[in-house]
Amino acid sequence: MTGTPIVLLNAFPVDRAQWEGLLSVLGSDVRGDVITFDMPGIGEMPLPDEEPGLELIADAAVLAMREATGADAAHWIGCSMGGYVAMAVAERHPDAVAGLGLIATKAAADTEEAAAKRRATADAVENRDGVEDAAALAEGLVGTRGPRREELVEWVTRNIARHRGDGVAWGQRAMASRPDRLEVLRGVDGPAVVIAGEWDSITPREQVDAMADALGVTTTVIAGVGHLAAFEDPAAVARALAPLLR
Repeated sequence: MTGTPIVLLNAFPVDRAQWEGLLSVLGSDVRGDVITFDMPGIGEMPLPDEEPGLELIADAAVLAMREATGADAAHWIGCSMGGYVAMAVAERHPDAVAGLGLIATKAAADTEEAAAKRRATADAVENRDGVEDAAALAEGLVGTRGPRREELVEWVTRNIARHRGDGVAWGQRAMASRPDRLEVLRGVDGPAVVIAGEWDSITPREQVDAMADALGVTTTVIAGVGHLAAFEDPAAVARALAPLLR
């Protein structure tokens, strides 16, 4: 394909299936190659030998994108943890970023308390089959209310339950060690889209707005959805991402 490639980076702890609805909505409207891949230890992606770090994922993602497409730069679209990786790409490989889409994520590092909680969770799930209560985790990720909620929560629960504890632990430790990257966003040269879910109970709205301000754009709020905005309302997110996707 002749357009700029698009890389979709997953939220934690679900796999790349979260993007299926968005991809079906986009169809032939996308002019460039689209790449989705799982985070280490999630879905089909094996765990690396290296210590957990978002920078490791960012470097590997840039290499994979360039090898798969032959292009030097792509539009990087990340939800939650995927947004953290996209910002690491922007810091480490600015020439690989043609555009940036950040969904339900934040540039700020974890507080000491939040990082400690992540590491404690990692210790608890390591060497186990998976998380102890996938349904409770799914409940927090989905913001949709009304008759569709049960179906969406059940899908996310099944997806989370597929992933072993070692992958969940690796991701938690990688996120716990990430730095603040708000200043990185001020240097991004290219189109940017920042999206918040109206009912997102995980990422504070002020954190999302801080990213938008750093990028010189206005936050797009998707009504009626939570943290997994593109999964919950793919059509609305596709419209919001139009500057990057088409």
